[in-house]
Amino acid sequence: MDKAGNRKRGPTGPTLFRQIATRLAGFTLLFALLDVAIVVFTYSSQPESLAQELLTLEAGKAQSATALAPDFLTGPPGAERWSARYVDQQEVAAAQPMIGSVSSPGTLIDWTRRERVPGGYRISGVRSVVQDGQRRWLFMQFEGDGIRPYVPVIVNEIVQHVALPLIPLSALLLLFNIVAVRRVLTPLKRAEAEVDALDPENGLSRLSEVTEPREVNTLVRAVNRALMRLDESMAILRGFTANAAHELRTPLSIMQLSLDRLPPSEVRDELQADTQHMTRLVGQMLDLAQADALAVEPCMLVDLAEIGRDVVAMMAPKVFAANRDLRFEANGETMVLGHAEAITRIYRNLIDNALAHAPGDTPIDVTAGPGPQLTVRDYGHGIADEDLPHIFERFWRKDRRKSDGAGLGLGICQRLAQAHGGTITVENPTGGGALFRVSFAAPARG
Repeated sequence: MDKAGNRKRGPTGPTLFRQIATRLAGFTLLFALLDVAIVVFTYSSQPESLAQELLTLEAGKAQSATALAPDFLTGPPGAERWSARYVDQQEVAAAQPMIGSVSSPGTLIDWTRRERVPGGYRISGVRSVVQDGQRRWLFMQFEGDGIRPYVPVIVNEIVQHVALPLIPLSALLLLFNIVAVRRVLTPLKRAEAEVDALDPENGLSRLSEVTEPREVNTLVRAVNRALMRLDESMAILRGFTANAAHELRTPLSIMQLSLDRLPPSEVRDELQADTQHMTRLVGQMLDLAQADALAVEPCMLVDLAEIGRDVVAMMAPKVFAANRDLRFEANGETMVLGHAEAITRIYRNLIDNALAHAPGDTPIDVTAGPGPQLTVRDYGHGIADEDLPHIFERFWRKDRRKSDGAGLGLGICQRLAQAHGGTITVENPTGGGALFRVSFAAPARG
């Protein structure tokens, strides 16, 4: 989160789900390639089977034609001296003893013969082909060298016995793995959403612990332990700030009284100014510690106009002493859900801010309403555009060489407004000056 409360963009790298899914797809492809390699190796080591399958594959091309097609007459790629012709039964029967047929006399069968020739091998064979219900006998013969003539057989085997069954099975397996991984990562997505939804002002927020998977449970429990330690550290820090501020108020008051008893001098005036500055800073530190611990109950109804009148009456002597005019106006319904003491601090800090930064004898206007809002306006120089993003930051000051403030007042106002579920904004209205507007939650209408 940035200082404005907006969520910063995280790393743009691939998600864990994408990485796992990519690896699963890669392993599936690797196994498919391995299966193809096994098929190629197996058939390459069995030349007799390759020869039989090749002739059967070539004979299938002539199955649907009454005559041998021109593309069939070219033979498989890499084949030399390819020949193919239809023969009668006498020729087939005469050739069968040459291959050692074990069939009985007069029985015709398909046959294949592979023999070595200078420069390679010769494949011969006969296949029965049924055309228009009539059986015919196709004699084929070619010479070749190496595995290239058998490429169509290997490709056909890969398609029929590897690709067709493997592709759907691999797709189903990959889909199953992706679904399983997504379900396993669901607790991580839920934890991410809970982390993003953590309220920095609510130190009791924790992530929901899941029982499985164990790794996610371990991670979530570790984050919860870290949140607990962070909450304890922040509580110690708030307690120290509040205690230190509270303990400093008494000695500062005694110091102020002691300075008042000194004879008038320039040194006394400087010491009194420094003491007043320290008293204001200690008061703001105490306000800040109490603001961080503030919890507003939904049933607490307060009147902005009534609180505003009390604050204006309380601060009028201070403002009049600075030759300034402090004016108050109430407009319409001003009941809100809020904490009276906290809203008093908002009024007081905004008036102090206007008193410190508006020059001369210009007035300060305080307004309650209309509706659940209050405004404090001065007639000074306004807020520079480059300062608008920073004025609510704690300890921010435009000119750090000045010692008239610590830069806490507006930060306290913002924190108190947030504790009420409200907002504080600033604008440069027509006519000059700066106008601070604090909006609260309106009470539910019964």
